[in-house]
Amino acid sequence: MEQPKLQWSEYVVLVDATFLDSLVLDFVKNFSAMIGRQLGKLDLCHWLDCLLLDSGITEGEHNTFVAFLHPLGAKRMSAVNPGDFKEELDGKAFSDNLGEFTLASFPIEKVTTRGEFLADALKAAMESESTKKILVVGDMQEYADLLCETASGESKSEVTFFTMANLPAGKFKHQILGYSVMSGLGIRGEELR
Repeated sequence: MEQPKLQWSEYVVLVDATFLDSLVLDFVKNFSAMIGRQLGKLDLCHWLDCLLLDSGITEGEHNTFVAFLHPLGAKRMSAVNPGDFKEELDGKAFSDNLGEFTLASFPIEKVTTRGEFLADALKAAMESESTKKILVVGDMQEYADLLCETASGESKSEVTFFTMANLPAGKFKHQILGYSVMSGLGIRGEELR
């Protein structure tokens, strides 16, 4: 199977867009009821900043490549802003206090699964000489074994999985995804008390 063509940067973020969109929709539904106000869409730029900060990246002139992996024919993430794969994400970039973020979207052909495609992208990123950290957002209930096995391969890059559940120990780091999603939705700590 051919690996996805990714740009190599100091930091690489791999996102299963189907999983992220579904997770955000669940958060909006559940937390809107819990805190008593309607939540909007996930602020993508703010959320990406939170991911990087949660993985230990500090302010500076960094280069981050963000790949959104999505089903062939999918147009957008409905719960994320910006969320249109072709018009708003693919080939776009933004800069802030964490450096420059280059965004791209990659359709998943029908000959492979989301987990296999994400594992291929992870393997390709791990083989990059210029990449220091790889952050992965995916459905670990569906394909954790495949990704954990891939992350256990040889690499100079540090791999961090952002998940909603615990993972077995391995040659990778683990962070809770929920905190960055709550922040990206504008949920404040005092609202949860």
